[in-house]
Amino acid sequence: MSKKERFLYKKNSFISVLLLVVLLTTGFIYGQKDVQIDADGKMIKVSTLRSDPSQILKQAGVILGPNDEYRLSTQTLEKNTTIFVYRAVPVTVTYKGTSTSYMTGKPTVGELLAELGIAADTTKSVPQVDSKITENLEINVVDVTEKIIEREEQISYEVIRQPDPTMETGNEEVITEGENGEKLVTVKIEYHDGQQASETVTNEKIIKPAKSEIVKVGTRDTIDTSRGTMRFRKVAHMEATAYLPTDGNGAGITATGMAARRGIVAVDPKVIPLGTRLYIPGYGMALAADTGGAIQGNIIDLCVEDYGEAMQFGRRTVKVYILD
Repeated sequence: MSKKERFLYKKNSFISVLLLVVLLTTGFIYGQKDVQIDADGKMIKVSTLRSDPSQILKQAGVILGPNDEYRLSTQTLEKNTTIFVYRAVPVTVTYKGTSTSYMTGKPTVGELLAELGIAADTTKSVPQVDSKITENLEINVVDVTEKIIEREEQISYEVIRQPDPTMETGNEEVITEGENGEKLVTVKIEYHDGQQASETVTNEKIIKPAKSEIVKVGTRDTIDTSRGTMRFRKVAHMEATAYLPTDGNGAGITATGMAARRGIVAVDPKVIPLGTRLYIPGYGMALAADTGGAIQGNIIDLCVEDYGEAMQFGRRTVKVYILD
């Protein structure tokens, strides 16, 4: 081999070694991943060539116990993946009347129940399946069954109240009678461990629609009297009798100290307060200024001037306007 050939050989060998070093270095750089480990309340950053999460945990000094578990933040281990470590904690699961204690590192209630072979589609748990596992958590599980039934139910009619300014306040008149309707209701009944827990209406079908009741409601609050138009706040229908100024102890003095005379009426103060101005058709203007032992509730006693008028009046129902 000539001197020139030896030089070229050495040069090519050097270049080959250099290329190999570059390739190895590049492969190391591109194969290395930066991941995070969330464990024991700390966040640990690790640069690694490993692809096995358990090996990465060992590399970071995170030791897993027999029931500890981990989860990845991504589907596969890749750059910036976070490895979440779940330490095993004691929990109690009550199912079919039996309570059992477990040490588990499962992140959620649902994962633990799945591991125990408890089907999520036929059971319900408290807390719910997406709840996080915490230390000393008590999980209650019930078997869930459903039943679909149909039943007829009444539809209550609506009352439509129409103001009528030609009718007095307090008066009402039914224009159209209301009628209840009927509907067929589909109900889903849910049972927990054989006991009814809830009902949910899933469908309603009208068999007979309800018929609304139309009611005229009086709004007129004035009445025409011999003394002009009077405004009232209420109308009452009361049982009325008549008495003379000399009735009772014969002194002719009312409970309020006024002299008994026509226009003074005795009332139950719990129904009509003393001092209230009244208008009574067929009797006229009146003032509630007297009481009586027999005047209780919806009774009113009208003072008249002579015995004949009192006897003729007798006992009757009267309309009493309570004036403003």
